Amino acid sequence: MSQPFVTAVSGSLTNARQRVISLYRDCQRAAPKIVTLYELDFPADVVRAKVREEFEKNRFVNDVGVLDILIFKGQAELRETMMKWKQTNHVYQYFYKDELDPKPTDFLSKFYDNRE
Repeated sequence: MSQPFVTAVSGSLTNARQRVISLYRDCQRAAPKIVTLYELDFPADVVRAKVREEFEKNRFVNDVGVLDILIFKGQAELRETMMKWKQTNHVYQYFYKDELDPKPTDFLSKFYDNRE
């Protein structure tokens, strides 16, 4: 990782964006090692696509304070993943949570689904 794992306060939006780009690059570079560490059954390109998707969720955040928090959380996730502090099922959770069927929301759907 290029930057130390610290809770830094970005002085400006430009500085925060530079830190986001640095974190993004670190995550992209770590993708092959993540596949190897956790013995995932898909290639590094899938991990890279998921990383991009996660970063795209917060693409339009312009508040420096919020960006600092997101950078800290991203650094923590990357650190925990690379230090293998997570189990394989925690890593798989990122990839399969979107594919699960949504839980029913209204009463009759819950009743018919036996999830009351």
